[in-house]
Amino acid sequence: MNPRTFLPAFAFFALSLARLHAADAPGTKDHPMLKRVTGSEIIWGNTAKFDEMKIALEKIQYDYNAQGFKATKQETVEGAHATLYYRLPGDVSTLEAVRQYEQDLKAAGYAVAFTAANDELDDGYGRFVERIFPAALKTEGLKYLHEFNHEEQRYSVLKGKSKEGADVVVSLYAFVLKDVSTGFKKLVEDHKLQKDQTVVRVDILETKPMDARMEVVKAAEITSSISTTGRVAIYGVHFDTDKSEIKPDSADSLAEMAKAIKEGGGRYLIVGHTDNQGEYAHNQTLSDRRAAAVTSALASRYGIPSSTLIPVGVGMAAPVAPNTDEAGRAKNRRVEIVKM
Repeated sequence: MNPRTFLPAFAFFALSLARLHAADAPGTKDHPMLKRVTGSEIIWGNTAKFDEMKIALEKIQYDYNAQGFKATKQETVEGAHATLYYRLPGDVSTLEAVRQYEQDLKAAGYAVAFTAANDELDDGYGRFVERIFPAALKTEGLKYLHEFNHEEQRYSVLKGKSKEGADVVVSLYAFVLKDVSTGFKKLVEDHKLQKDQTVVRVDILETKPMDARMEVVKAAEITSSISTTGRVAIYGVHFDTDKSEIKPDSADSLAEMAKAIKEGGGRYLIVGHTDNQGEYAHNQTLSDRRAAAVTSALASRYGIPSSTLIPVGVGMAAPVAPNTDEAGRAKNRRVEIVKM
């Protein structure tokens, strides 16, 4: 071969490979625990050191009389969380997409906890995504990607262990693009999305404890904040997701709260706040229970007269940060002391 023809050809081949690799959305890459389906492309991705992930364990159902979702089997798990959306090659169906991942995961010791498709997932109107991936409907691009493409869908949840022995949950949600003309133009143009292509959302969560980032607020700081603003936010009182039992590692914060309340005298509101994940009514009730739990702990463990404490739950009604990512949601999950 003539060197003059060989070199340009080689250069073109290398450039083609680079372009193929660069087709993934900027800043995204495969999760180290999972391969991708051959020929697929990452169109959107996000990782969080600590976040929560909802999984469905049975069909999502809506109660038209009550105008709300029925109680169905679900779990919420917490830990290191990665979400990746892949555009699959044109000949890959939702069934093949899910089965490819299941096959690899089962070989690694994972077991299927729940799997379903189409009418087995919800009763229409995109309610499965609304219930299980609520943040997606508040994310630019993903909102309309889901809103206009939910007629053909398949889901699978698998549970297993990482090499280090941590519990890992993987959820797979595959759906077919039926409308590529509305609301997510940038994704369509950047990744050449076409009608009848399959997209799969892959969520991987490795359970792990949250890094301790919040220092215990001392009694003097509580008193200072209340004297200046009439209130103080406490982040050191911890609860498991969707629970109202106070965790043992909250003891130091409760002790400082009690000290400040005793020294300050008077009456106080103990206010529970949640983020916006889940239904409004459910979060309202949860925040009520958490506020009551803190009030009870202050009275029973630290001798604060119960007549001086009033538990109040406001749910998601008073955020201090956007609920668009875990950092913001963490700021909104708090207990406040308000001087009356």
